Amino acid sequence: MSLFRRSIAIMVGLLFLFSAGIFAIEVHQTRASLADRQQADVDNLAQALSLSLVPFVEIGDWISAETLMRAAADGGSVRRLRLEAVGRDEPLVIDSRRESDTPQWFQRVVALPNAVSEREISGGWSALGSIRVESERAGAYDQLWYLALQLLTWLAIGMLVVVVLCVIGIKRLLGPLNRLSRRISDMQIDGFDEALEPSRIRELQGITESVNRLGARLNQQFEQQAEQVVRLQRLTEQDAVSQLGNRAYLARALDEWLAAPVGGALAILRIDHLQALYRRDGFEARDQAIRSLGSHLKGAQLEGRAVLAARLSAEEFALILPDCDDDTRERWLEDTLDRLDDVVDANPLSETRQHYTCAGVVLRDTGMTREGMLARADSALRDAIELGKRWMTVRPENTLAARGRQEWRQVIERALSERDISLVVQPVVLADGSELHREVFVRLNEGDNQHPAYIFLPVLNHFRMGAQLDRAVLESLGAIAERIDGRLAVNLTADSLAEPDRYRALVGWLEGNARVTARLDLEVSEEIALDHLDVVQQLFRSAHRLGARCGVDRFARNLQAMAYLARLRPDYVKIDQGFFVREEVDTEFLRSLCMAAHQVESRVIVTRVESDEERQRVAAVGADGYQGYLAPISPLALK
Repeated sequence: MSLFRRSIAIMVGLLFLFSAGIFAIEVHQTRASLADRQQADVDNLAQALSLSLVPFVEIGDWISAETLMRAAADGGSVRRLRLEAVGRDEPLVIDSRRESDTPQWFQRVVALPNAVSEREISGGWSALGSIRVESERAGAYDQLWYLALQLLTWLAIGMLVVVVLCVIGIKRLLGPLNRLSRRISDMQIDGFDEALEPSRIRELQGITESVNRLGARLNQQFEQQAEQVVRLQRLTEQDAVSQLGNRAYLARALDEWLAAPVGGALAILRIDHLQALYRRDGFEARDQAIRSLGSHLKGAQLEGRAVLAARLSAEEFALILPDCDDDTRERWLEDTLDRLDDVVDANPLSETRQHYTCAGVVLRDTGMTREGMLARADSALRDAIELGKRWMTVRPENTLAARGRQEWRQVIERALSERDISLVVQPVVLADGSELHREVFVRLNEGDNQHPAYIFLPVLNHFRMGAQLDRAVLESLGAIAERIDGRLAVNLTADSLAEPDRYRALVGWLEGNARVTARLDLEVSEEIALDHLDVVQQLFRSAHRLGARCGVDRFARNLQAMAYLARLRPDYVKIDQGFFVREEVDTEFLRSLCMAAHQVESRVIVTRVESDEERQRVAAVGADGYQGYLAPISPLALK
């Protein structure tokens, strides 16, 4: 029971006891007063009749005596008159009963005494008889009952007014405490970014200050943990001169990129003029040029999406380009190579531009490995140098990848409009053997063929059709909600969050299907979280309030931006196993990475775990669970 309800219950209980006491005291006093008054009236009447009946008794005029007695009994306060006389064989009795409107239970509970008075009728030296008067209690009961009703009515009205005033007053008094409680509860979702407002209530000021200090301390601890992770990451994955990633970073980035269902290209750049610069001006001039190149490449973007850059050797750099049109990529390459040429040898007096940078570009193909990508890009680079071209592009060879984007678009639109999709699920297993959830993967049906996500997602992302895919998956899950056991995880695309209308439509569906939402885990990739941080934070808050859980997929690709975790506070993060199994990655760095996630109460899940040895290693560094071939994929029936 809440503090408010307890306070009201205690207040009502006290008021009831107080009112019951007042009622009992008032009724008791009124009862005693009525009893005393009845006794006094009976005594007075008996005395008056004992004097008035003397002449009639002396002469034996019983008719007049009876008339007088009946006149005395007509007032309604006398129940019985009994006259016993010397000259009469039987007593003269006058009964005057009347019915009371008072309930019998009240008469039994509040019983009035029977007032009786008896007087002698004196005839000088001898007694002529006696008169006995008994009171009628009906009138007294009616008065007492009417008083009780009035008293109960006023007490009930008074209690109601007091309770209403108490409710209003207690709400006002508990308002600051309720706001403090809600704010502390929200901190579990929103974090400790914003301090609590100071309270004007003295008793709550200490609590508010303590919570603010605790929040500041937790934020400081997380920032220190994140700084340690970044520092360790720099030691293992950052080139000291260019401040770009090194070969270890490129290996991890390539593995994660090839494991994700996205498109794009790998480019290897060679700048031979750096060697000439070293021979002419020394290593300081060369390093200064490399730092300038690194500064330019670190912030490079293609169509608003980040380009991942790494330094391979003294003169070579590698770039992972996001998916885009061929013309867009060609224009970007030309502009980037021109800028890099200007960095290493800008000569405004020269009439012709000198080209120092060559590139080999290989477009991503289905089933390619990291070694294959690097070998083909290096071969394309050598061909460009030998042929005297600025860059050479190697295109996909398989028929599926060579299929036109417009043709793929038609296939995707038909499958989504007709809901001709299939869903498969893969469990995420925690360290104790329990299941966190089953992640949903979508496949498009085309006749007898099923196209997995990594084939069509690059085209779907290119044409901004991700919101349609998300809606199709959610509606398919909603149709089978009653048959779903456990929780399911859905990985949302950027299109559902990039535009306000699509985001509102997504949240509207989640709110309109609250029973389904409460059994879902919503995931976004780290890239989406960084690009749409405010929107993702709003989505996570709304989802948490609907009972859903939230996670970040492809985590730790941009370690220098780990501060976003404190804002999103996801329930879990997913890291590719390639991050853990490389020998050049220090174990302490992996432990610090897991600790940083645990600092914001997020579980760490490692994906693509293919062997028991890999599972044991990821568990040894503090990860909470795994996902991969050890827990195989199974179909999810939609009909």
